Amino acid sequence: MSLLPGLRGSVSKRISLLLIALSFALTSLALPFCAAAQSAGSLRGRVTDPTGALIPGATVSLTAGATALHVQSASNGTYIFKTVPPGSYTLEADAPGFAHFTRAKVVLASGQARELSIPLVIATEQQNVEVTSHTAGVSTNAEENSSAVVIKGNDLDALSDDPSELQNELQALAGPSAGPNGGEIYIDGFSGGQLPPKSSIREIRINQNPFSAEFDRIGYGRIEILTKPGSDKFSGHVSSIGSQSSWNTADPLVKQQPSYYLWFAQADVNGPLNKHASYFANFFHTDRQNQAIIVAVNPANTSATINEAVPNPAFYTAASPRVDFQLGKSNTLSIRDAFNRFTSTGNGPGQLNLPEQASNVSNTENDIQISDTIVVNTHLINETHFQWRRIRNSMVPSFLTPTVTVEGAFTTGGSNGGAPRDHQDDFELQNYSTANLGAHTLRFGARLRSYRDANYSSAGANGSYFFTSVLQYLAGTPAQYQATVIQNPLARALLFDGALFYQDEWRFRPYLTLSDGLRIETQNRIHDHADFGPRLAIAWAPWHQGTKPPKTVIRAGYGWFYDRFTVPTSFGGGGAPYLIQAIHNNGINQWQYVVNNPSFYDPTKAAPPSSIVGATGSIPTIYSIDPHFHAALSMQGGIGVDQQIRKLTFNVSYLFTRGIHQYFTDNITAPDFDPSTYSLTSTTPSVYNYQFQSGGIFMQQQVIVSANLRLKKFSLNGNYTYNIAHSDTQGVNFIPSVAQNPSLDYGRPSFGITSRLFFLGTWNLPHSIILAPLIAAQSGTPYNIVTGSDLTGNNQFNARPTFGTCGTANVVSTPYGCLDANPVGKGEQIVPFGLGTGPANFVMHMRVSKAIGIGPRIKGANGNNQMQGNTGVNGRGLSAGQAPPKIDAEVPRKYSLTLAVAAINAFNIVNLGPPNGTLSSPLFGKSQSLASGPFGSPVAGNRFIVAQANFSF
Repeated sequence: MSLLPGLRGSVSKRISLLLIALSFALTSLALPFCAAAQSAGSLRGRVTDPTGALIPGATVSLTAGATALHVQSASNGTYIFKTVPPGSYTLEADAPGFAHFTRAKVVLASGQARELSIPLVIATEQQNVEVTSHTAGVSTNAEENSSAVVIKGNDLDALSDDPSELQNELQALAGPSAGPNGGEIYIDGFSGGQLPPKSSIREIRINQNPFSAEFDRIGYGRIEILTKPGSDKFSGHVSSIGSQSSWNTADPLVKQQPSYYLWFAQADVNGPLNKHASYFANFFHTDRQNQAIIVAVNPANTSATINEAVPNPAFYTAASPRVDFQLGKSNTLSIRDAFNRFTSTGNGPGQLNLPEQASNVSNTENDIQISDTIVVNTHLINETHFQWRRIRNSMVPSFLTPTVTVEGAFTTGGSNGGAPRDHQDDFELQNYSTANLGAHTLRFGARLRSYRDANYSSAGANGSYFFTSVLQYLAGTPAQYQATVIQNPLARALLFDGALFYQDEWRFRPYLTLSDGLRIETQNRIHDHADFGPRLAIAWAPWHQGTKPPKTVIRAGYGWFYDRFTVPTSFGGGGAPYLIQAIHNNGINQWQYVVNNPSFYDPTKAAPPSSIVGATGSIPTIYSIDPHFHAALSMQGGIGVDQQIRKLTFNVSYLFTRGIHQYFTDNITAPDFDPSTYSLTSTTPSVYNYQFQSGGIFMQQQVIVSANLRLKKFSLNGNYTYNIAHSDTQGVNFIPSVAQNPSLDYGRPSFGITSRLFFLGTWNLPHSIILAPLIAAQSGTPYNIVTGSDLTGNNQFNARPTFGTCGTANVVSTPYGCLDANPVGKGEQIVPFGLGTGPANFVMHMRVSKAIGIGPRIKGANGNNQMQGNTGVNGRGLSAGQAPPKIDAEVPRKYSLTLAVAAINAFNIVNLGPPNGTLSSPLFGKSQSLASGPFGSPVAGNRFIVAQANFSF
């Protein structure tokens, strides 16, 4: 039943007006309560040096406007402000020989007793003060769970400078999120969009406050990226990164490999515009002479294989200017424009796809983000964020001949993707508020999103021939021919979704924090319009006396999380790809015809539409959306322990996640199939109807161990995940092997990797040398084994074999038993879904950098050899916590030159991807690609060496 009766027609407009009204109503209602809560709070903590030793006699200040409080740390290094009015403060600390410390936006609620320790840094060793978002040790605050990771400063050095590789590494560091859809990445609070170059990243937060109602997707696996603002001093960086094939080892899957190279150029500059504004601008360009590796059966000689590296050059350009304004004492405005352009020649070939499958791709994205933050009073902060993403994608195939596919062996001929053009405009508006009500900290607001997509497509017009075996290909008798008859190549769609949320963090006792929240989401174009997402979390510090930070915190949480059916993606995707497909293939704009066992075969040109429509066995195909479609829901609960032992903080958590209404695509008009006899029990339909449905499920259990170690010269972040998962869908494009019974595919999914391990570290050596290792390992990826034939009548070639009798006809001996590729009518047991397990992977990346000081020494205001970061609110709305982090080791000179060398896969370990799972293929059981993610290479080598030079001024 709909939450909003009569929500029809102008549904998007009504949703928008309602959400905006409710958000501002919540803000207005909070104001009188905020003004009424005026009882004083307190702030205490410890002042420590880089080794963790306590510092007595440090001057600690707490300021907010005209309010200024000052104390000195006691002989045991502790400080305390006993009576502090509620509000948002700037915390500062100074001690002889140490760099100035400052942290803005220290929010103290009415009656709250907050603890916040101050780590000071030796002035001569570092120019900028690095402040993590965590207190020293563990805390009961919801956003300070020790399973979270905050990466900034030196820790960024261990990560790749290539945005695509950086994304793989961050997802590995975040650990596997539950379910088939994975975690979400937010750029300055917005989902979607291109990952910015590392040089423009200020801070990365991973898995922070996983049960917060502010976010729609599951919190474990969430990655938040904050970009750099401007500063009050003119500075910048210019860097170049390069590699060539002669430095690297060859791809082990090919015998001969042409030369290749990789080159990056990056520059950024920031500084003041005037006393009320500052700027940051970044430019990034990549020239990548990449290669696609083909391992396939040779169509000209099917007894041989093709092992070939095909050129695949790509160019990527990004520019991102940002301006920050201080509009009065309590209003900060930021405007950021992120432009990205990607072009590539020869996209498409690789693994089984031969060079003829190539297409030329051009993708452009421009994101404009505007953020306005208003400090209403000492109890209420309101933030408004707006984003406009303009995306333009196009693809041109190299050949227009029909596609020819031999299942599990090779695909040749022209690309059946056609020459699509996609124009998308995405809009997002957020209004969030933070309020203090005594011991409660409230976070509430609304989010509105719209996706306008116009898509021109000629996909499938060239036709496709399918063969189930090499022998069938040699005989020239295809099992199927598919082609699309296009009446109207243009499809348009307009989608809206909206959300309201509130989150209450209640510091019930100094040792106990309770968090509860509720999120309400809705969207058009699907059946349900009201999705409720309750969130609940508790943090308890047993044995906590209240005078020192706790050493142990027990956490538990539970929440409902939804995945919208909009799937906004960046380059190559659209805000409404499945809806667009349903509009294209609706039987009016376009008809996709399937001809089983065609009497014709001509790989040089597409069959004329008249011969397709009237051919014997021709069946039209359409796509639709289930009229009872529901947003995918994941229900997750967990319990864990945060523990501090000296400089080591670690967390052990158990998570249980159950997913319902998960997405898949089903041929709902397929003939009936009896799994017990492996035979069809009804006739072929007159129309195939592929319907997007939401009836999938998954169950997943995870044990996650994460650790964070901070020493004077060494830091380490790491996690290990033990994972057990079962699902009957792999995502929205997954098609069940038996249309009438999707649950028969309930088994080990591709996201059911049992064990994952990841470490990221930095080691500060003498003479401004930094060593940054990255280690990743995982057990084998589950993969499905199929016959390569359509035996279940679902018009797919994904039927699974059965356990047969060894030595009999059509039975193949495999490491998983003797499997029958033609089990029709035999009554044998069907093998489980995800029966196969791919090879395990291990990789170690290593980066070594050396900083060289150039020019005169820098004198700080206190006479020490240091460069001061922004201190407090500096007239531009920027705090020291927002100052750009150092990219490498820094030296007390006006200029610095950093030279770095990185070895990707330093030990040259061959990490193979999942094997070929088509039982009828000559390549069955063989890996045709190297592993992806953090185990892969930025280009075509196996061990990849990168040299970098960075000049800072």
